[in-house]
Amino acid sequence: MPQGGDPRLPHETGGQAGGSPQQPGGEPRQGTTTGQPNVPGQAGAPGQEGAPGGQWQDGPQGQSYGTPPPAGPADQSDAMRGRPISPVNEADTRVTGRRTVQYIIDAIIYGIVAGLISWALDRGTGGVHAFLVFVTVVLDVILYLIYWAWIPYRQNGQTVGMMPMNIRIISADGGPASFLQLAVRSVLLVLFSPLSVLVGFIVMLSSRYRQRTGDHMAKTMVVKARVQPEPAQRTYAGAGQADYR
Repeated sequence: MPQGGDPRLPHETGGQAGGSPQQPGGEPRQGTTTGQPNVPGQAGAPGQEGAPGGQWQDGPQGQSYGTPPPAGPADQSDAMRGRPISPVNEADTRVTGRRTVQYIIDAIIYGIVAGLISWALDRGTGGVHAFLVFVTVVLDVILYLIYWAWIPYRQNGQTVGMMPMNIRIISADGGPASFLQLAVRSVLLVLFSPLSVLVGFIVMLSSRYRQRTGDHMAKTMVVKARVQPEPAQRTYAGAGQADYR
């Protein structure tokens, strides 16, 4: 054994003869501690897996060692990922009977008013009659939008017939229905034929939220009046349309 040497083995002195794990200048090497070897796969080894718990470990000079925590698994239970989730309870849309009575009430009231306008302007002959027919059509369109869109827009989603039936129209995302939505959903109501009513009734019964064709077009729902409009929260950036079926 050389005179004056350290009697300990090399691995007991940090892996170097002389026992100093320091770099020139007296600073410890990164990823090591005095008296311990720099073994890959153990805590403190830079750039290697095996840090306790798989987490980043703070090291000298603000560096981090180990492996980053793995990303959490995707939430498979969120069937509407990337879409707004409707706060509407399906049970609150089960108002088919009320809607049927409401539709009859509204159709009678609207029909009476529209008939009175047509009767009042059915005058004259020739050019005067043609002009009055044009005025009748314009007034019918205005009346249509007032009765089926503007009135429910101003009355928190309720037409005249909906008020005694305790139901209201809301947006499919749970918020209040806009005037445009109410106008769009009422477009098909102009078809008062028995066939159109039957088709709308079948579509409504087949829908998850009891939406007729006009509701699907406008993305609206009819619910019990106790439901207060409350816009849905978009839990993901760039959320699109909800799957309202």
